[in-house]
Amino acid sequence: MSKKTLTVLMLGLAVVFLLSSAGCVSKKRYKTLEQENAQQLAQANARVDELTLKSDALDKNLKDAQAALAAAEAKNKQLTTDLAAVKGQISGLEAEKAELDKALAAGKETEASYQKKVRSLNGSIAALKKKMADMEALVASKDGEIASLKQSEAALKAAAEEQDKKMAALSADKDVLTAQLDKTVASKKQTTLILGVLLALAVLLAIVGFVRKRSAAA
Repeated sequence: MSKKTLTVLMLGLAVVFLLSSAGCVSKKRYKTLEQENAQQLAQANARVDELTLKSDALDKNLKDAQAALAAAEAKNKQLTTDLAAVKGQISGLEAEKAELDKALAAGKETEASYQKKVRSLNGSIAALKKKMADMEALVASKDGEIASLKQSEAALKAAAEEQDKKMAALSADKDVLTAQLDKTVASKKQTTLILGVLLALAVLLAIVGFVRKRSAAA
């Protein structure tokens, strides 16, 4: 084998070695990038799952608060209606008592009959006033409950909106990571293909050179 032929072979082997080394380095680098992107994407997915659970819990709490608020408002409306009816009954009894006073003054009612009727009316009025006071206390209590539930509803809505913003931002980050991962994988495939072609070309050139040298020597 001549020195020129040996030189050509050595150069061919050197090119093959360099291309193989470059290919290994590129594969390792892309593998590292791919693993890093995949890890970040997995973390983003885990965070999305966590935020989804929190969002579901917030939605449930908000619906519960709104249902409780609607029930309290309905109860308060009914109490207010009943209270107005009781006040109307008291007004009617007091008007009846006033008519008795007029009847007594006009001599249309005896003192004994008047006293008996007045005692009965006063008892009914007192009972209704007690009922009215109890109902007013219930209305005031419901007003406080409604105010508290409205505050809870507002706080839960604000928390839900904040959670939605976090979810949107995280989804955007996830899309970026997914795009980066896809790009890394595509670049890895492209680089591997290019290096493979170059390696094959280098081997082919080395073979061609070797064959030509042998032909020239013959």
